[in-house]
Parts: sequence; structure tokens; C-alpha cells
Amino acid sequence: MRHHRMAALAGAAALAAGLYAAPANAQEAEGLAEFATSGARLEIDAPAELETVPSLVPEREDFAFLGAPGDLVWIAGTVDGQTFPTLDASETDADVQVSLAKTKGPGDAWLYTFEGAGTAAPLASTADSAPFTLTAGTTTPVVLAVDEPGEYTLELVASEDAASKSSVAATGRGQAATAARTTYSVVAEEATTEEAQSIATGGNSGGAQTDTACEIVNDGHVDIGPRFVDGTWTAQLRDDRASESVWRELDDVVLQIPDTALFPIPEGDFGFLGETGQEIYMLPQVQSSGIVWPGWNTQDKSVIDGVPGAVDWKLTKVDGPGNFTIFLTGTFGGAEILFNSAEALPQTVSIPRNTHAHGNWTFSEPGVYRLTVEFTATTGDGETVTDTKDIQLAVGAAADPNEACSGGGSGDADSDDEDKDDNGFLPTTGTGWLLWGLGAAAVAVVLGAVIMIATRKRRKGAADAR
Repeated sequence: MRHHRMAALAGAAALAAGLYAAPANAQEAEGLAEFATSGARLEIDAPAELETVPSLVPEREDFAFLGAPGDLVWIAGTVDGQTFPTLDASETDADVQVSLAKTKGPGDAWLYTFEGAGTAAPLASTADSAPFTLTAGTTTPVVLAVDEPGEYTLELVASEDAASKSSVAATGRGQAATAARTTYSVVAEEATTEEAQSIATGGNSGGAQTDTACEIVNDGHVDIGPRFVDGTWTAQLRDDRASESVWRELDDVVLQIPDTALFPIPEGDFGFLGETGQEIYMLPQVQSSGIVWPGWNTQDKSVIDGVPGAVDWKLTKVDGPGNFTIFLTGTFGGAEILFNSAEALPQTVSIPRNTHAHGNWTFSEPGVYRLTVEFTATTGDGETVTDTKDIQLAVGAAADPNEACSGGGSGDADSDDEDKDDNGFLPTTGTGWLLWGLGAAAVAVVLGAVIMIATRKRRKGAADAR
């Protein structure tokens, strides 16, 4: 029997304020399986037991193989919802054929990964014994999920691809067989949808949220963008860390950036960031686990219905200890600068209607930043609407989120019931590992590789005739 969501989606907004503290023994996930060629044998090194975390199937077609939206599933191999296992074929001499089987358990199990722009891609299932191929010399982040609570015994079977190397006998954990095998004991504890939702909305990389009046966001997907709220044009932050997205007031949110977001400036067309090799804080264009992933969007239904043209996004002021930039990484490398506080402000980017995009956000120094931004558009009735807000950030481990917070701390959030991804691809994370976290992990990037989803232009405020 499938477990369906019992609570109304409206209840998720209240859960979004809840905190999830990871178990005391939370640690980085080990590989789900490491394959290695030893002489004429294929060997597997793998853990014998896997813990699980309950989650909810998202409202996305590419997750239909897991069940209906809102169904409970249990994710194995992560103890904190932030670190994930891999299938490692980096030490094999040939491609590896892998399949998944079940010898015990009340439901089915799936292995899946992400491809392209983060689309879930099933690899194997206990309901289908078809194998898949791991390319020699690669490591693939994966998700292992089961669809019913209970105890499972799962078996991973692997053999080196005869097409790329002569067929060999293999062993796994001391077993003599024609294929390497490893067995997992997986326990999926009974859980409610409310418990799964509460875990999903934690978004704190396994730690308790700092005691501050503002909502602290330090992981998962968020977007800055305008919408009409009770008829008023308002710039807000869309929080996608839970299965149901919510909109928050910008002065009630602080984006916290850890020291793990320090990256060296590469060679090439990046002199505007500083000297090559110098470390800067960066929120990459492609999502990186443990770092907040901010984007911008004009996909709210009220915007699509009420604004026939583009939305101007203007950076008017930067208050902080260093320089701030947003730039896009092009298809062939290089950088397209959208905002650069080292140059004269204001600066404006034109965002087409129904756009969702991400770029690289950089900060040259640690500390508290306030980015004053303005969103302007013309409605279908010809009225010009504008709103100005501050994006608040605490950059670096030593930066105090309390100092960055300027809001009253109501923490109020509006559920996004009407915005169900009908008008373009808009990811929801927070069950970030279930959706986008692994898609990003699968791409070894520093500066990102995804270009903006739409046409855009950048013009200096000095050239802005408005």
C-alpha cells in the first residue's frame, strides 16, 4: 500500500520554520560501491548497512517512476540529507555492467542519478533486472530509494563489460562467482508525511540554525524575483528547500555563505574578480552541495499574467567589505558580467518574462553584505511598477547573520500554491539531494557550465535613459 500525503499542502508553510538537527553521528556518506580491477578479477568495496531518510516524491514528471507526488519514499546512504553515495568505477580497466536485485523487502528499490539540467534518470530497479553501464574511470553520484517502510536486503551485481575488455571472473567480499556482488541491509523506519516534510525543510547542512530573528538559508535552492502580492508589485525570495515552495520577505532572510564556498580565481577571462589564484567566495552557477544556490526568476503566475514584457533588475547599491559580482559562464568558457560593484552603479539586467536563471555570485571579502536591488516592469495596462529591496548576506564563517538581519523576524512565508512549474523548469530543493544536489555533484565544476535560460542584456545605469 502506497503512503500518500495526509496533511494539506498549506501545512508545509508552517513546517518550513521547523529545524532538523542531524544525528550526532552524521558524517559524509561513503561510496555506495567502489569497483576495482585486481588482476583478472573485479572487486567491490561497499558498506554492509545503509541508513535511510524519509522524503516526499516531488511534483515533477521525471520522478513519476518513484510514485505519485506526495508519496513517501526512503532515501538510503545519507544520514543527514546533505551527503550522498557514489558508484565509483575510477579504478576499473573496463566499463562495468551493474544491476540491482532484492532478496528481501516489502517494496521496490530504485537507483537513479541526474542528467542534463538536473533531470532525474533511473538507472536500475528491483522491479526490472535490466543492467546499466558505468564508464571506466568515472564516479557517478546516485540516489538509492525504497518505496515502503520495512527491512530490505538488496544486492548489487556487477561485471566488467566484455565489449571493452575480455570477460573475467570476479569476486565481492570474498565470494567466488562470475560476477562481483555486494549485499546491503536497508531499514526504512515508519514515518509520517509531516516528519518527512520537517526533515526536508531543515536546510541547515546538519546543524542547528543560528539564533537570529531572520530565516537563515545556507543550502538549497532559492530565487529572487518580483510578484504581485494583493495587487502590489513586490520583490521577494522564493524558498524552494521544501517540497512546497514558499515566498519570503527579503528583509526576513539572510543568505549564509560558508568558508567551503572559497574558490581560487582561475586563469583566463576572470581578471575582474582579482588576481589568478586569489581565493574569493562564490555561489556557483551550478548547484553545489552545502552552499546556497540563488537564482532569479520572473515565473510567478501573477507576473506572467500581468506583465507582457521584460522585467528590469537593477543593482543600485552594495554595502559590504568587498566587491560583488554576478557573471555567467559561457558555453566555451569565459565570463559574461551581469553586475560588478567595482564599476559605477546602478547597473541593469533585462530579464525576459517567464525566465528562471542562475549565475555565479562572488564576494571578494568575508563579512556582511546588503545588495540593494530594484525590479521594474510595465503592466498590461501600461502602468510602471517598481519595488526596491535589500538582499542580505553573511559571507564567511566569521560573519554574524544577526548583523546582516534587518527584518522584524516574523518569518512569515506565503505558500506558492498557484506556481506548480507549469511555465518552465523550476526546481524545488530542500529535499535537495532528492532533486538537484546530485545533479550538481555529478558535474565537477568551479565556475559552472550552465548558461542563462533566456536572452539578456546588461547596460550601465549611466546609459539608462529612465
